[in-house]
Amino acid sequence: MDPNILANIPMIREVFGILPGGEMKDGTRALLSAMTQMDIAKGQDIVRYGADNEDGMYIIIRGKADVFDGDGRLINTLKEGDFIGELGLINDDGRVATVRAATDMVCANISRPLFDEIAGKNRRIYGSFMQMLYTKTTRLVTERERIRSELSIAAQIQTGLLEKDFSSFSKLPDVKLHARMRPAREVGGDFYDVFLIDDNRLAFLIADVSGKGVPAALFMSMAKTHIKNYASLGLPLSEVAWRANGQLCQKNDAQMFVTVFLCVLDIRTDEVTFVNAGHNLPFVLKGREGFEMISARVNLVLGTMEGIPYREQRLTLKKGDAIFLYTDGVTEALNPAQELLGNDRLKAMLNAHKELAASPEDFVEAILQDVDAFAKGEEQADDITMVYLTRV
Repeated sequence: MDPNILANIPMIREVFGILPGGEMKDGTRALLSAMTQMDIAKGQDIVRYGADNEDGMYIIIRGKADVFDGDGRLINTLKEGDFIGELGLINDDGRVATVRAATDMVCANISRPLFDEIAGKNRRIYGSFMQMLYTKTTRLVTERERIRSELSIAAQIQTGLLEKDFSSFSKLPDVKLHARMRPAREVGGDFYDVFLIDDNRLAFLIADVSGKGVPAALFMSMAKTHIKNYASLGLPLSEVAWRANGQLCQKNDAQMFVTVFLCVLDIRTDEVTFVNAGHNLPFVLKGREGFEMISARVNLVLGTMEGIPYREQRLTLKKGDAIFLYTDGVTEALNPAQELLGNDRLKAMLNAHKELAASPEDFVEAILQDVDAFAKGEEQADDITMVYLTRV
């Protein structure tokens, strides 16, 4: 085919080192000239997982293709200038993915036998191909480093939004607390917040956004802002949840949602008012008794349906009592046998460390260590977040 057709594609110019005027190395021109233009219909498999690679390499001239792993899961989408199966020209292994035309496509193709034939006659062709692989790999590594850097910055911003110094809240009579969030990825969807509404009322909450990664982190920042803005006004928690839900439902095309357990402690009455928007029920310690999961009505998560009511509920936290909030990353932690940690094991862990109940930081760290010990090195699949408040 005419190599200038491929040379007009920016990605091809970049990876083959083709100059703006179309000037290219002899080996590159010979390789591109040997390729054949092919029309591929939407829905047709270009390469199939496990098949041999005799059909060689494809370059997309026009259209898009979806890439599926061996289990049929979509893992990537390719577009103009992207390569398909380039390693098949030099690798004896079968195809490691299925690539299917997502639209009608035009591709350039060179089979493995033809590549072997022309590269055997002209070593410059082989050299141009290897230079292309090197450039393409270097470009991918550079892009990954850029993404890693941006994710690191995003993680710093996210953790910066979370309260880490709890000393000021300990100035309240008989109140100590600590919280910890450990994301499963660079950035996560879990969050917590602690803030004073006035001199006598302390708000604290824990939440878990659907999904993971950057989308969850963005939705998390919106949810955290809306909840704090309304709660700081001293509104009833039922109205706080109702208003925050309304905001999160607007333009929520991604259909994300967040579970929230939102509390306000009034130190004058020892009463905790709370709203449970689809979140895990907390455990409460009453004096010298053991930790027990509370009974409470569960309302709908935030972000899925506008105009629904949220119900306020109450419990008391007197001197010597404590409350432990957590996300499902704790109870759904897995060990190598693929067993869930579950509510019963968590309750046993909490009660095993009752002697630390008056020291929130030590208590939370002990529970986190127990969760890690249970996992025995199994990869953390979900964000793990804990909030612990005690009346001492």
